[in-house]
Amino acid sequence: MSAVGLPGLRVLVTGAARGLGRTIAAELAGAGARVLAVDVDEVRPIAAGDAEVRTGRVDVTDETSVRAAVSRAEELFGGLDAVVNNAALVAVTRARAGEIPVAEFDRVMAVNARGPWLLYRAAAPSLTAAGGGSVVNLTSETAVSGSRHLSHYVASKAAVVGLTRALATEGGPLGIRVNAVGPGFTDTEGARAIGDPDTYDTTATPLGRVGTPDDVVGAVAFLISEASAFVTGQVLLVNGGRVLA
Repeated sequence: MSAVGLPGLRVLVTGAARGLGRTIAAELAGAGARVLAVDVDEVRPIAAGDAEVRTGRVDVTDETSVRAAVSRAEELFGGLDAVVNNAALVAVTRARAGEIPVAEFDRVMAVNARGPWLLYRAAAPSLTAAGGGSVVNLTSETAVSGSRHLSHYVASKAAVVGLTRALATEGGPLGIRVNAVGPGFTDTEGARAIGDPDTYDTTATPLGRVGTPDDVVGAVAFLISEASAFVTGQVLLVNGGRVLA
């Protein structure tokens, strides 16, 4: 994790029940942030040294649920300084577009693209009231590179890129920075479920290995910290240079 300190920063992290989101919540809290970690599933207690990570539930596709999660963060912390939109649905069906159920396409888009949009809408007033803040959306390198037989997942992550840039222009005058982090293949339970066998081919990555959740946390911490105060509308790929190869 990056050495960037986040003392007292009030952060809402979605998709925190497992994998990347859980690691992000723990590491941000360990860096001094006050974190509310939420997921559609129960979030088990998260160890973060001496720091306490508050937990809760949210369905990021449901506006009422999203607003309730933001309200809880405001009640716990007195406001919000940052939102990390990590919640994502891993595509169940890996197939040609004509073989992917329409209902699955709609569900993937709802979680992965509409979710961050709803969170921004709900959190923007609180971030503005705090004098500005940061929103970090988790996208994927597949938004740039594409991925065979995952058209619904790739479309959803490309939508996150477009959303990030649009909201950066909208949020800027309010003091809200909006950026995205695009992990390459990161060794989590969800990524393994959709990964091609050759995703573990380390010769395809200049740095010679696949990513881990810890690799992504430093980028997220940088983008919610004052160290990135003049950075917005950017997509930071954390993939070991894989698309270069």
